[in-house]
This record gives sequence, structure tokens and C-alpha cells, in this order.
Amino acid sequence: MSLDGNGGKGPALEVTDLVKHFPIRSGIVFKRMVGTVKAVDGVNLSVNRGETLGVVGESGCGKSTLARMLVGLEKPTSGSIRVHGEDVTHLGKRGLHRLRRNVQMVFQDPYTSLNPRMTVGDIVGEPYLIHPDVVPKSGRRKAVQELLDMVGMNPDHINRYPHQFSGGQRQRIGIARALALRPEILICDEPVSALDVSIQGQVINLLESLQDELGLSYVFIAHDLSVVRHIADRVAVMYLGKVAELGTEDEIYTRSMHPYTQALLSAVPVPDPSVRGQRDEIVLEGDVPSPANPPSGCRFRTRCFHARSIWAQTATDEQRADTPLSDQVPDICREEEPVLQRREGAEHPNACHFAAPRDVLHADA
Repeated sequence: MSLDGNGGKGPALEVTDLVKHFPIRSGIVFKRMVGTVKAVDGVNLSVNRGETLGVVGESGCGKSTLARMLVGLEKPTSGSIRVHGEDVTHLGKRGLHRLRRNVQMVFQDPYTSLNPRMTVGDIVGEPYLIHPDVVPKSGRRKAVQELLDMVGMNPDHINRYPHQFSGGQRQRIGIARALALRPEILICDEPVSALDVSIQGQVINLLESLQDELGLSYVFIAHDLSVVRHIADRVAVMYLGKVAELGTEDEIYTRSMHPYTQALLSAVPVPDPSVRGQRDEIVLEGDVPSPANPPSGCRFRTRCFHARSIWAQTATDEQRADTPLSDQVPDICREEEPVLQRREGAEHPNACHFAAPRDVLHADA
């Protein structure tokens, strides 16, 4: 199947057992490997045509590394990435050239992702220099102006420079550049996190209208769960390089089963002051473990209030005194890594040995 045409059925993008480990080296002259950062460690995801998959999690959970692998900016350590059924995991230079026709990226920071020495016309039109067959040379200026108009920019500003625009306008320029090659998949790596809240909504609305108009598939990466809820059809929650829970927007936000997801949701700001103090907020104890040395078994066990509550029900006073807080969990949590799967009582996959509905988790907290 060619990347240039998607006449077949199946997911637009499919990720299987994707792994990215970065070596840790020590020494000045003779460097030797002393460890490995497990940035992404066995991720399985799929994105259907016209769908938005939200990927959320704390800083350092592997979201941006995942995004960079999906567009070929990082080579996976193992696993596979398939675009419209074709394996694109280990493409060479020519293969990456074809991949960029179909998979593009919108970067996080609109202030650093645009070359300050280039005009807007040159920035948005640069893909046509790399892929000259997309638009004939005589029609490129008009094509750039149409792209600017499509993202809500004034086509007459084609000769202006990035510093003459606001952050929201710069991100619109970045989106226009990403659309120049008419891709079917956009990887959006925290595209609104650097913008004011009022501007975030405008950019989200733009992305949604472009998706409806062009039939785009999005992987939308963010740490703000309220933003993801507005745009995503399905949501994957990541923790320390793995997917902890995966479900539809409604399943994750109203019927989540993983304690980490519950903790994230409890920390989302509530705009209504009359409701703000009425909900139970879950405060996770301890620091996020290092991805270079993740805990054995369940990676969330060192901070898991739910597992700690289950352990405390049968522990003696002596065990409580002698067991470190990070190990006050059932043996299965310490010894067996939970697999992302549907469990009893759950409508969607999660990676927790003791997954439970929201009211149970809050009661244990």
C-alpha cells in the first residue's frame, strides 16, 4: 500500500509495541554506557481516519518522544509504526521523504519553530521546495495565500516576518505550513500549551474545523486534560513511558478505572467557584520515579493510593512499621507488570491489577 493514497480500510496510524531507549553514557574520553532512559517502553495505539487521539500525562512520561517517532524525527529502538497499513518504522532518507507527504507535525512553541529570518510566505511555502511536484512553481504563491486564508490569516501578510505576529498567529502559520503537503495525519505536540487561554480555544476550534473540512486524523499531545477533553475522540493516559489507560473521551473523563487517571482528573481546575471545594482531590505522594530506573512490577505502585489502601487492609502494625512507603502495596503490584487490557467491570483497557470505578478510588483515597 502506498503512503500517497489511502484507498484501503483500517487505521490511518497504528503503533505496536513501540520502544525508545536512550543510552546514558559516562566518561570524558572513553565513554561507556552506564544505563538506559526508557522514554517509551512498549506503547500500542491506533488512530482511525478522521479521528483525534489525545495523549496525556505528566512531563517526562514520553509523550513528545512518541510524537517525534511518529514523524520520523527519532528512530524507535524496537516495535513498529504503520501508516495506512505500510510499515514506516525504519525508513531511509527516501522513505522519510514520502512519509512527510502524509504525516506532518505541529510543534509546541510557535516562537522557536518558525525561522525569524524567513517571511511567512517562505515559511509556509518551504515544503514546496522539498516536494516540488505538489504545486507547480507558478502557483505556489497563490497556494500559500490560500493556506493562510484557510487558517484565518490575512493572505496579504505573506511578506511579513514571524516577529510581526502574536503567538496565536504564529501557531496558525505553523499549522498552515503543516498542511502545505496535504497530509492526512497531523501530530500535534502540545500545540496550545504556550498560548494564552483565550487563544487556546481559537486554535482548538481551528483544528476542529480543519479536521471536518479536510478529513484529518490527529494525535493531539497535551498535559492539560481540559484541552484534550474538548478535542479528543479517544484518550490515552501515559505514565513513565507506558499507556496506563485508553478509552473514549467519556470513558476516561467520567468512568475512568486507573488510579493515576483519577489523580490527574482530580487536579483539573474547576471554573465554577461554587463547586470548586466540593470534590475530593487526590494528592499523590512521592516523586515521579526516574525513567532510567522505573519500579518493578507496576510503575505507578510507588505513588498508588489504591494499592496502598488494599495492602493496609491486611498488614499488621509490625509490617507497617518495617515496610517502606513505596513497597506498601500487594505483592502482585511489586512483582508483575500489569498489561493494558479490558478487566472485569471495565468498558475499556487499563493497566492496573486492582482497577476500580471512580467512587471506589475516591473512597480509598
